[in-house]
Amino acid sequence: MITVEKLVKTVKKKQLLPSRKTILNDVSFRVQEGKVISIIGQNGAGKSTVIKSILGFTQPDSGTLNLRAGTTLGYLPENPYYYDYLTLRELLWFSASSFGMKKVDFPEKAKAAVEQVGMQAELGNRLRTFSKGMTQRAGIAAAIVHDPDLLIFDEPMSGLDPVGRQMVFDLISGLRDRGKTILFCSHVLSDVERLCDEVIIMHAGEVRRHLTREDLVLAQKETEILVPLSAQVKQILTTAEYRFKTFTEHLSLYVETDKINQTLDFLRRKEIPVVNVQSSAVTLEKIFYDVVADKEESCGL
Repeated sequence: MITVEKLVKTVKKKQLLPSRKTILNDVSFRVQEGKVISIIGQNGAGKSTVIKSILGFTQPDSGTLNLRAGTTLGYLPENPYYYDYLTLRELLWFSASSFGMKKVDFPEKAKAAVEQVGMQAELGNRLRTFSKGMTQRAGIAAAIVHDPDLLIFDEPMSGLDPVGRQMVFDLISGLRDRGKTILFCSHVLSDVERLCDEVIIMHAGEVRRHLTREDLVLAQKETEILVPLSAQVKQILTTAEYRFKTFTEHLSLYVETDKINQTLDFLRRKEIPVVNVQSSAVTLEKIFYDVVADKEESCGL
């Protein structure tokens, strides 16, 4: 649906000597139809510039960007700002009419949009009465009211409480189930890992990794085994040279996934009961930090 090839974007530095700063450096990736893809990276990595390039809000210095002909778009900016004297219904009509929706179709579409974001009771209320989280929900409703093929969200969970974040999570999952394509940026890596089919990691204006769901699963190489804490258990594990972390009443033992059966046999022989077994950490977080650290080291930071 989207093909990005070798995008380069520079801006003039704010100084007397003529010089330019590179914002995007040879950025390439593809977004397939019906997928949920997230672009992650530190502030200033180039995520928003890529999105603005796709939307046509900014023009790259070089490279190509192709969007499938006839694709309809829905967009939520990182910090949505709307005329606060509008009601939610008026905001939705502004968005819907901008995409050519007929007035006769609007009531049904608006009802469906607000139901998806849990704001049925707010249609007649003015935006100036909304909290930050409510404004975020209103922006999402405006992005989906015309039932677009492609949705681009810049930090869609920003300002939302846990209930609101789960609402966005369920909304994106539901849109994917209906065949929609979703491209979004987020700093909430745990949500990205659970939700996405593919993840693009950007750093310093470059695409450093492009991970599929399979890549994330295969990258999980460590398992956490929770056992009751005691001085005897600590001594046994220390002697056996296991890596572990202690808590108030339990101890977490960390082992490579391919050694899980061997470790469980060891614990049974030592009569150490197992409370729980789970993946030790969010895989994406580790990959992300490794990518950032590797880039900074290569730059001599």
